[in-house]
Amino acid sequence: MNLVSPQSSLSLSAKFRQSAQELKSVRTLTGVSMLLAMSVVISFTASVQITESLRVGLGYLITALLGMLYGPFTAAIAAGVGDVVKYLLKPDGQFFFGFTLTAMLGGMVYGAFFYKERVTIVRAIASKTTVTLFLNCLLNTVWISFLYGQPFTASLTLRVIKNAVALPVEIVLLYVVLNAMAKVIQRAKLH
Repeated sequence: MNLVSPQSSLSLSAKFRQSAQELKSVRTLTGVSMLLAMSVVISFTASVQITESLRVGLGYLITALLGMLYGPFTAAIAAGVGDVVKYLLKPDGQFFFGFTLTAMLGGMVYGAFFYKERVTIVRAIASKTTVTLFLNCLLNTVWISFLYGQPFTASLTLRVIKNAVALPVEIVLLYVVLNAMAKVIQRAKLH
């Protein structure tokens, strides 16, 4: 199977169908398991310090790689499982399924943008901006407001500022990492 479809672009429904078919492969399950293990380790240990008070986690890169390799459906399932595993290994506050849903939607977004598609800077900007604005800023702010009773507007303002500062760095990292991994995988004929 090729990373890039011979067609110009698959429809979103075709991407979901093919992605769901990926789960029938032992090779896929093995690859997803290895990436999930990496995701857990990276989420606990790896980040990029942007300013003294702003640090960018790198776990989203694994979610994007899952989306690129296995599609939106499989990436969503894997991201949801990964979120639960991370919570079980290192509980931070109470468990809330809303954050797991946000993680799953992130996997779907990356899969929709990168599954069987070329990694381009435009796709990196569009996918990361979508995840940042709609999932990290809006949806997670809804969950935080719901859970902790914090005012939505005040929480949203702080989250937008933090995410706006981190977004350019995250986009560059996303593009560089996915582009490099696509080349390595194609050369090694791993996928």
